[in-house]
Amino acid sequence: MKITQESDYAIKIVLYLSKLDKGEIANAREISEAEKMSMKFALKILRRLCKVKLVESFRGIKGGYKLKKSADDISLRSVIEVIQGDLFINTSLKNINSAKKVETDPVNSLLYSIQEDVKRKLSNTSFKDLRDASAK
Repeated sequence: MKITQESDYAIKIVLYLSKLDKGEIANAREISEAEKMSMKFALKILRRLCKVKLVESFRGIKGGYKLKKSADDISLRSVIEVIQGDLFINTSLKNINSAKKVETDPVNSLLYSIQEDVKRKLSNTSFKDLRDASAK
């Protein structure tokens, strides 16, 4: 399981937006400069986040972006999976379609257990948690 650079930037964008005051929006240039990424890359990620309704966009001169949901309702896992799809620690687990195959192979069984622990941790970590941790 590898978190790609694109996922890393998506996490940074959502975290940035989670820190905005209620009713405040941020434009793509502001986000890209603050998070040290190209404007083109920021816009690409923002489009994907808007498409799945995690982020809302506003057009016009005073346009920009804000979270569509509460930071407490957006998990780290959901943002990563928007960019990368389902997470797998090992490609062999991606193709396993029955629990019996996992149970009969001790290596896959261990890897599957680790994978599920990671997914659970990512699911249980909200952007509110990350925002609060970064404020300390």
